[in-house]
Amino acid sequence: MIRGVSATKFTPYGTLTRQQAALMLERTLEYLGVEKESNIGPYHIAIKLRKA
Repeated sequence: MIRGVSATKFTPYGTLTRQQAALMLERTLEYLGVEKESNIGPYHIAIKLRKA
């Protein structure tokens, strides 16, 4: 889910971009077995989680 900034460098206290956060979230959801849905709005996952 989380990888270093290079093959030899990991910065746990570095700045996290939105893109990096989204990628970690996507990898986590994939690991948990959450299926991707197509043609959905950007807030669909948040709504789905709120209903759970």
